[in-house]
Amino acid sequence: MNSSKHALRTFVDASADLGDPAVVEQHYAELESRPLGSREALEAWLLDWSDLEAWLDEEGGVRYVEMTCQTDDTVRERRYLDFIENVQPTAKVWSNKLERKFLYCEHRPALPKDRYAVLIRQIENSVSLFRDENVPLQTEDDKLRQQYQKLVGGLTVQHDGREQTMQQMGRYLESTDRAVRQEAWEKMAARWAEVRDAIETLYDQMVEVRHRIATNAGFTSYRDYAFCELERFDYRPADCKAFAAAIEAIAVPAAKQLGDVRRAQLGVPSLKPWDMAVDPKGREPLRPFEGAAQLIDGCGRIFARVLPEFGEQFAVMRREGLLDLESRKGKAPGGYMMEYKGRRLPFIFMNSVGTHDDVQTMLHEGGHAFHVFAAANEPIAALRDPPIEFAEVASMGMELVAGPHLDEFYQPGDAARAWEEHLDGIVRFFPYMATIDQLQHWAYTNPYHTREERKAAWLDLNRRFAGWVDFSGYEDALAYAWHRKGHPFTVPFYYVEYGIAQLGALGVWLNSRKDYASAVSAYRGALSLGGRRPLPELFAAAGVRFDFSADTLRPMIEALVAELPK
Repeated sequence: MNSSKHALRTFVDASADLGDPAVVEQHYAELESRPLGSREALEAWLLDWSDLEAWLDEEGGVRYVEMTCQTDDTVRERRYLDFIENVQPTAKVWSNKLERKFLYCEHRPALPKDRYAVLIRQIENSVSLFRDENVPLQTEDDKLRQQYQKLVGGLTVQHDGREQTMQQMGRYLESTDRAVRQEAWEKMAARWAEVRDAIETLYDQMVEVRHRIATNAGFTSYRDYAFCELERFDYRPADCKAFAAAIEAIAVPAAKQLGDVRRAQLGVPSLKPWDMAVDPKGREPLRPFEGAAQLIDGCGRIFARVLPEFGEQFAVMRREGLLDLESRKGKAPGGYMMEYKGRRLPFIFMNSVGTHDDVQTMLHEGGHAFHVFAAANEPIAALRDPPIEFAEVASMGMELVAGPHLDEFYQPGDAARAWEEHLDGIVRFFPYMATIDQLQHWAYTNPYHTREERKAAWLDLNRRFAGWVDFSGYEDALAYAWHRKGHPFTVPFYYVEYGIAQLGALGVWLNSRKDYASAVSAYRGALSLGGRRPLPELFAAAGVRFDFSADTLRPMIEALVAELPK
């Protein structure tokens, strides 16, 4: 079922109930009391500790997947909440004990630095952040995240004679009939407006809880705490601010230029929010597949053409039931790849409705999945985990190297059109990324802000980065548009990584235009490193540079614009 050459269980028996706090505590206690009389004993202990945390992570991961696949199922919800309320707190306290045992072990200095330097840095960082009083606060934060997912996962509207999810409504935004697009968009906006206060309340609570977590750990803001928690060892908030400024200077004018072209092609006086997904030349929407089976078949062929190994691994996912792809009522929005860390296998979750965006989402999550397969031979789970910034190179890089193979879904003309839409979307993505990232910087460095102040901050960011879409008459919808992006709620501060990684992925793409096989080989080789090397070295292994300054952004944006039809 996977490519690992190492035993999947070294310590935790398959019959162990890791949903039982007493069982979890028993395993941790055994590790905490074990004598570590030599370097060899320490390394064996590390493997057993990794085994426990991998299977414990899988227990929580399975429950999370089950919950998000059907957020209105009370049994699944209760199982997930029981885990985060009763198991995770126990595990966090015990994990901290083991981290300290490791750091203070007299044989730790004898460990080979080249192999363990990254792991040691991670553990030192984790110990420096841990506070007993934060454990219940982190549980509260996890529950607030789940409440957001449950709330938005239940959003539907009545349209075209039936109840439809927000993802299903997205198809109407691609209609060539502007009145159809407007009606669909207005219904969606009205439904979001109905839950606006509930979402605002949840975010108020999140900011308050997260600020308390940060101050308990000795930080002045959750922003600074989050940078440490996310192990951002190679850049700081000032670098993100400079990245946003570079985007404003370089990507925003390019996106506005593309917006002017779109407006002229549509023949409208201004671009409304319902004008951004339709084909500007009036062609019917791309409909690459019907149903999950066709999506799987087509993407399976694309993956195999990128690299035969990827096609084989995707076939394993299909055979083992590691895909849940179609949108339905009660399913959480969005898409993700979940690693089942015990089995070292990936699971892909998404909300497909038959659009080209769904193809791109599958390619994206497939890149994450192949990262899991590539690193599966590493026995220490923490060293299989890449930094987020490079994990997204895996996903976004796959979207780009798959570009020449879109003819698995389309005739040549439509394949070229789909490719152009993707590149256009990358240009527009950078300004949007900056708004989401910089809103969070503002919110958590001003933790006592009011809702009105937050709204004003968001609108200021939109004026900086996204002023080419006309929301006249729909100002309230614009003021709360960020509610639709789950990251600020469920994975705070996880968004600038997409911008950093997109530059890395574009580097892989530019390399592939010179030598496709070599670029894919370097990409695959970098994936196999998992998290064993520091972030800049992972980028270098993929044949690209870890840099998100204006010097790197400018030629990338120029390359994208040059690739698009004038």
